[in-house]
Amino acid sequence: MIRHASRRALGPDMHVLDFVRILRRLESHLPISDVYERDRPQLTGVWWSSQKEHMIRWFSDQEGRGSGAFTRTEPNTSARTTYNRLQCPAAFVWMAEALGEDPALVQAAADAARHEPSARRRSGLLRRHLPWERIAQLAGQAR
Repeated sequence: MIRHASRRALGPDMHVLDFVRILRRLESHLPISDVYERDRPQLTGVWWSSQKEHMIRWFSDQEGRGSGAFTRTEPNTSARTTYNRLQCPAAFVWMAEALGEDPALVQAAADAARHEPSARRRSGLLRRHLPWERIAQLAGQAR
């Protein structure tokens, strides 16, 4: 596992800020992810207006030591590690859809996760359908 990715892509990993640059160019609201988020909203209040805004902040903040409940002893510059630690099901659906994954696959992943009551299990299920390796491949094509 890479603790500190270099600023260039390393195999299936990339630096969090390189991934953020890609996320910034994506659409904020898309049909599958918007419906999924409407049907399965986050249970606690949210500060963001879109998963795009949320994920740009989530990945950007990894380069520091974090704050509050998200404090870490070492900065994390690995986009792969950040993705695999994420516990926001709607974010997985949005990233895949926004990066251009086959809509049928995104819809199938969203449908599979929709009925799981546990957000943690939904996140794991979505990562199985939409693994980092595929997200990195799509991100590489979006550069």
